[in-house]
Formats: sequence, structure tokens, C-alpha cells
Amino acid sequence: MISVTVQIDRDAAVPLRTQIASAYTAAIREGRLVAGTVLPSVRALSGRLGVSPVTVAAAYRDLCATGLATALPRSGVRVSGVPVAPVAERRGFELNRIEPDLRRHPVAECARLIGEVARDPAAGGYAEYRGERVLRDAIAAFDRTLGIDVDPASSLLITSGAQQALSLLGRVWPVGTAVAVEDPCYPGARLAFAGAGATLVPLAVGEDGPEAAALNILAEPGRVAAFYCCPTHANPTGLSWSEAARRRVLAAAQRGGAWLIEDDYLGDLDATPEALPRLAALAGEYPGARVVRVRTFSKTLLPALRLAGVSAEPALIARLLALKVADDLGCSALLQRALAAFLCEGGYQRHLERVRPGYVAVRQHLSAALAGLAPAITFAGPFGGFCLLGRLASGIDTSRFLAECAQLGLQLTPGADYWADGLSGSDCFRMGFGALAPDEVATVVGLLGRAALLASAPTAARSLL
Repeated sequence: MISVTVQIDRDAAVPLRTQIASAYTAAIREGRLVAGTVLPSVRALSGRLGVSPVTVAAAYRDLCATGLATALPRSGVRVSGVPVAPVAERRGFELNRIEPDLRRHPVAECARLIGEVARDPAAGGYAEYRGERVLRDAIAAFDRTLGIDVDPASSLLITSGAQQALSLLGRVWPVGTAVAVEDPCYPGARLAFAGAGATLVPLAVGEDGPEAAALNILAEPGRVAAFYCCPTHANPTGLSWSEAARRRVLAAAQRGGAWLIEDDYLGDLDATPEALPRLAALAGEYPGARVVRVRTFSKTLLPALRLAGVSAEPALIARLLALKVADDLGCSALLQRALAAFLCEGGYQRHLERVRPGYVAVRQHLSAALAGLAPAITFAGPFGGFCLLGRLASGIDTSRFLAECAQLGLQLTPGADYWADGLSGSDCFRMGFGALAPDEVATVVGLLGRAALLASAPTAARSLL
């Protein structure tokens, strides 16, 4: 008879069902339970453990969802064995980055376009400093469908990804200038502005945009020169501001005179029913409000392109252009022309329409599966974008949890990295899920539950037969 030991703590934040499922998961993966082994019946196991049959049944469902066991009518639950993982799965899950699922994205089609563009020898030369005109025209045409009217000749600049755009923006203002950033915030934005010598002013952002005190700072004339924000699928929470919140920010910036730096890194893949407008689309209703929008194709299409567009008033674009020329003399003409062809042929729009349902399916699977981790791990919803913020219950050490996740092949990011003080969010972690497929969600959620159990402090052990 094979003995399986589980650590059960009735006072722990980790649900009993997760504790039971994790014990069996470990036994199967370690080879102590082999394929074909029949697990105890729900009634028998619940009696031995002194828990509800409903709890055991739920634990078995979680175990079956990982593929390690199978429930058959009148045959109980049998061990299936450790499934042979595909190559992509054996390397684990690198969810410490926000990236798309490239298995769904048109890598081959973009490669074909690059090859076609390369037939023109001029494509191998230097590009226009401001960005290839054909690409600026194509982006401006696409953005007009979003209600954003941009002059491609004077109000649009192509940069090497959104990060270069933020770096250039950080250098527009004199050293020591006060620049506000949402808190929590994408760390790369803080690094770009602080690295350029700006004095950072964190503005607290809640579930629906900046809080009242933050709006007051933004509305105070001369208090800050600019405010960096991500209204659509914010990093790290994945949450989006309502239209009302966007209008509150525009009204505050109108009064205070600050530039709004809109990081629109994922807006093209937005699938919210409200079809929330960009700040740049609403700005015309607020005379004097100034928005500089940064849009990138790294998350919505291919990270390897490293192409983004910055739209703003011509005077600001001219200043950014001068800084960019000093950096790199322009982006790749080859890649710009290929992207322009993809946009002009309608390929980008077709791509967005094709992949959106898959990303919605992943979010739906996550929403259902992650609910089972409460109260050990809770998540703010509704889930959107490619990332979410998880919060650990008291009694679960964040550092140990992240270390246990890494040991299990799950890479996550400490939540404290996203707050300006480096202390807030110490009980949180960010998970990027854009690269997941729907059938990988159960495995990831199982690993999260296992790591939470290992990171907690169990107080009692029972033997499972």
C-alpha cells in the first residue's frame, strides 16, 4: 500500500481542497503514485481526513484538471501519470513578462512581407528620421477609425518601441521637472523619467483611475509638467478606467496644464464591451488639454518589430525627433515598410479580429479557475489585458511563494516592483498571462496553489492512503 502524506492546516489561508490536490499532485509527479493507481473514494478519503465529501470531490476535480488523474463513471479516480509536456511547456511558464501568445500571431506572414519589401534595394538603406512616410500614413489612417485625428506629416514619430518613446519624453523637460506617474505603475516608465532627471510624483490609482487626491494634484496649475498613465489594461493590474474616469483626468489636466502621456500599449486588442475611448480621442472636448499618445505593436503584433508611434502636437514631436536623431538616426526601413504593408493590406485588422476571441477565452478560464485559490490568493477583477495582480493572504510569505513558484517552473514578478515606495504591494505579485493558451490555465493555477501551500506554515500532517 502506497502512503501519501499531505500537510493539512485548517487555519491556513490555502483551501483544504488545494492542500489535498497538491499532496496528490506531488506524489504523482514524484513517481510515488503510478499510472493506473486507483485513488481512495470520495467517501473514504473524506472520512479519513475528517473533511466534507464536497471538499474531496473538489480536490479530485482540480487534480483531474491538471491531466494527472482521470475520473471514470463507476471506476473512481485513477492516476493518469505525468503527461509528456511539449517543448514549450518543459521550459516552464515565463509569466514575469507581458507578451502575446506568438503561437497565434502572424510571424510567418510578417516574414513574407519583409521578404517582399526586401526586393526593393532601397529598403536596405536608412529610413526617414521621423519614420517612413508610408508607415506614418498607415498608422494615422488606422487611428482615425478610433476617433484620433493625427497629421502624419508633423504630429507622428516612429520610435524603436514604446520604451524609447518614454525615454525620449523623459528628456524633453529640464532636469528636476516634476513628472507624475500612476502608482502602481509600469517600472520602465519610472526608470525612463527618473533616469532623465525628473522628480517623480506618484499619483495613487484605484480600480477606476486616479483617486481624488491625485486628481487635485493634477489640477493644480504648475504642480506637475506631465502625468504618465495607462488607462487601458494598466500594468500591473490589467484594469481599465471607465470613460467617466478618463474624462475626470482630462478635466484635471485641463485645469492644471499638465501633459497627459497615454501609454496605449494594448488598446488595439481591447475586447471590453464598452469600447472605451482613448484619452487622445477625447482630448478635443477639453480645450487646452494636451495628450501625447504612445502606441506600440510589440504586444498587439510582434515584439521583434520594436516599432511604436508617438502622436502629439507638432512642437513636441519636433523636440522628440531631435532627441531621437541623436540616439539612432531612425528605425529600420525594412521593418517599417513591412509593417506598413501589413496595415495597408488590412492584415493587422484581420489579425486583431482573429486573435481577440482566444485572449478572451484565456481570461474567462482564468477568472473561473483563480476563484478556487481564494482566500489564499485573491485577484482584482474584471480580468483584462495580458496581466493581473494577485494578493497573498497573511501567513503566506511573498518571497518564499515566488521562490516556490520558480522551483515549480513558474516565473512571476514581485508586486512591490510596481509601487514607487518599493514597499506597498509587498504581499502582491504580477502575473502576465498573454502567452498562455486556454488549456494551460489549469496547470498554471495548480502550480500557484501548490506554491501557496508550500509557502504557508503547515501545522499538522495526516497520512493519506
